[in-house]
Amino acid sequence: MSFDISVLNQNLESASTTSVFASLSDYPVRELLLAQVVRAELSNLRAGNAHTKMRGEVRGGGKKPWKQKGTGRARHGSSRSPIWVGGGVTFGPRNTTNWHQKINKSSRVAALKSVIKDKLLNNAVSELSQTVSYQKTKEFTTGLNSFAETKGIKATKIAIIYNNQDKNNFNGVANTGVQLFNVNNLRISEMVNSRYFIFTESARAYLETRVA
Repeated sequence: MSFDISVLNQNLESASTTSVFASLSDYPVRELLLAQVVRAELSNLRAGNAHTKMRGEVRGGGKKPWKQKGTGRARHGSSRSPIWVGGGVTFGPRNTTNWHQKINKSSRVAALKSVIKDKLLNNAVSELSQTVSYQKTKEFTTGLNSFAETKGIKATKIAIIYNNQDKNNFNGVANTGVQLFNVNNLRISEMVNSRYFIFTESARAYLETRVA
């Protein structure tokens, strides 16, 4: 069993339908795995730039502040102790932390299947006709406003997924808030954040081969 989706014309209106992703008909949406892959992707994006100095790295503090006995004050060996103002930081963030989490290829493909299947089940997938091209923003926004209103979603939650050969057809989409995803560099975390997918025909065919 395949899924029937709308094929959109230049004005983002349904002109016909097509059957897609037959291989996903019996595939279950694996929510737990999807969450794990998203968490791993977001973790891998962490730069880990936050860094604090420990007491041995702070400038100064080489001399004992006062002698050990006889002053009536508590003993101290360095003015750069963590309990002193200007001293080092205890258990602070270090830029040596490795946030990387491994994502198996099979897990990534399974997550991709799950996010596509979820959108198909919620009727949140369409395809663009091969003749569609948006070179100016006005050409795209003419149909975008009515399309977003009909679907009850914001433009920023719509994702157009294209292939390299289709890239030049979407020069007028950049400033509209609609997300543009290259099918060769998809991030599951970005796909999950979108509520509606619009594929180009070549991008959809590529994904069908990948998830088959």
